[in-house]
Amino acid sequence: SVPYTLLREVNAWYGSFLFWSVGTVVVIGINVVLTREWKD
Repeated sequence: SVPYTLLREVNAWYGSFLFWSVGTVVVIGINVVLTREWKD
């Protein structure tokens, strides 16, 4: 069986990775919108 501490570490790493992935996508999306408005 997998120790709970190891499982918790994996969940923390995955949660951090998911958070940064979503944050990166949001920032890129904002940059695309701002750049599109500046060109117009």
